[in-house]
Amino acid sequence: MKNIKVITVIIILSTIVFSGCGKNESGDSLPDNITIGISDAISFPVSSSNKSAFLGVDPLTGEEIYMHLRNFIYLGELSADLVQDMMISLKKHNINHSTTFSYESSYDGKNKNVVVKENISINDTTWDFCLTVSDGELGTALQLFWNINPLEVIAILQPGAFDFSTTRNPNAMIKIEYSENDPDYDKIMIVSITRIDSTSRQYMSNLKFLAGKNGDIISLYGNSIHPHMALLNENHNNGRCFCFQARNDVLKDIAIARIALPTILQTDMTNIWVDFSVYQVLSDEIDIVYANVTDQTILNEIKEIYLSKAVGPAYFTGEQGFVSNANNVPDDEGFTQDFMNMTGLTPWAPSEINQMTITFSTDSTVVN
Repeated sequence: MKNIKVITVIIILSTIVFSGCGKNESGDSLPDNITIGISDAISFPVSSSNKSAFLGVDPLTGEEIYMHLRNFIYLGELSADLVQDMMISLKKHNINHSTTFSYESSYDGKNKNVVVKENISINDTTWDFCLTVSDGELGTALQLFWNINPLEVIAILQPGAFDFSTTRNPNAMIKIEYSENDPDYDKIMIVSITRIDSTSRQYMSNLKFLAGKNGDIISLYGNSIHPHMALLNENHNNGRCFCFQARNDVLKDIAIARIALPTILQTDMTNIWVDFSVYQVLSDEIDIVYANVTDQTILNEIKEIYLSKAVGPAYFTGEQGFVSNANNVPDDEGFTQDFMNMTGLTPWAPSEINQMTITFSTDSTVVN
C-alpha cells in the first residue's frame, strides 16, 4: 500500500508552518469545518499483509482488494483534514477583510506571504473571500475560496510548497470542495489528489471521490488510478482503476461497497459493475495465468483462493472493516435494504480521472 506516512508528515508540517506568528482574536470569517467525518468501517489505514497493489509482485485476492478500499478513502480524508488544520491555524489572524501579511516558516525558514481579497469572481462564481499563501521560491502553496452563507469552500493545496527540502511527492496537488448548499445532501465533500509519484512503490497517481452526508448516512463514489497495477497477470497493461460506490452509517459504524476494476483508459461506464467486477476481472486473469493448468482440482483450489470472497457487494463493520460479501449480509440491524441501496452512485470514467489536473487560479476579478 501507499506510504500513508507521507501525508501524516505533511499534516505535522501544516501545524508547524503557521505556529510562529499571529494574533489570537475572534470574529474571523474562515470556516470551522470542511470535512464530512467518514467512520472507520470504510476509512481506515489497513495493511492486511505484505501484498501490494502496484506491480503484481504478490497477487491480490478478492477480499484483499475490498480491504484496500479503506486505505484510499482514508488517504482522501487525511488530505481534507490537512486543509482544515491549515484553516484553523490561520484563524489566529482574525481574517474578516482584505489584508496581506507575511511570516517565516519555522519548518524550512522560508518566507510565506498571505493575501486575502474580498468579493472575488472566478469562472462566473463570486466568492466572499479568496486567500492565497505563497512561497517566494516555490510559488503558491495554498488557495482558499469561500462563501459564508450558505457555506461553500474550494481549497487547493500544494504541500511541497511548504517544505523546500521535501523529496517525496513534491509536486502533489490536493483539491477539497465542500458545500452545505447541495440539493441532494446536507453536506458534501469532493476530494481530488493528483501528481502522486506512481513509480516504484508509490502505486497510486490520482484519486477523486465524493462523500455526501444526510443525517448519519454518507454516500460515496469515486476512483483511484493505479498506472502499474496488476492483479495476477504481470503482463497486464494500462493499469487498473478502482471504481467504487459505497454507503456508510457513521453512528453504527458500518458500510457497504462495490468495486469495479477497469483499466485507466476506460471511457464507457455502461454495465461497469458486471463487466469489470472484482470477480470477473480476477476470473479473466486466472484464465490467462493458469491457462496451462489441466488438473481441475488444482484449478478449483486456485479459484477458491482468489474468488471465494470476490463477489460484491462487500460489507464492513467497525475497525475490523471487511467482514463478508455477496449474499452473506452481516447480522446487524443497520444493513437494511434502504441503507444498502447504492443506486445512482456512479464514479467518473477512469480516463477522466487519469487525465485530471489541479491548478491554482490565476484569473480572478474583484467585484465592486
